Amino acid sequence: MTLGDNFKQMNIIHAALCVGCALILFIMYTLVNQDKNAVPATNIIFTVLGIAIAFINVLLSRILFFMRTQQAQTISDFGQKINIFRAAFIIQMAMLEGAAIINAIFYFLTKDKLHFFIAIGVLLLMVMRRPTRSMAAITLFSAKDDNVQRIYEDTMEV
Repeated sequence: MTLGDNFKQMNIIHAALCVGCALILFIMYTLVNQDKNAVPATNIIFTVLGIAIAFINVLLSRILFFMRTQQAQTISDFGQKINIFRAAFIIQMAMLEGAAIINAIFYFLTKDKLHFFIAIGVLLLMVMRRPTRSMAAITLFSAKDDNVQRIYEDTMEV
């Protein structure tokens, strides 16, 4: 498998996770808006819990991403570096998607738009975390590594 194929697969996974999360948000929004007589129930426990889950998942996903990719700076095998990057990226996206879906469920339960907007914010963060070669180069290689330019070669076998 070539390096270009690896990044295509990561972009497909990224798009699928983002579209799936957006679809869940759309379904929850539609279900809540169908009930015109529903009164939003502002429950402080759900509000604090939704904010805390989103905040902790965003921070934890980023920390775990950098902890996993930091291991790759000591490895010389390029294929292993890409596999570490892919695994760290999928973990990061899964944690962000979990925070968005939990807030979408809280929105459905409480009908409080705060949870919907938190979920939209996390979804936008997911969209912005698209796997790029420059992100891979920054996280996988140290400043003194000469192999950093190899990340831009599409036809290289990994």
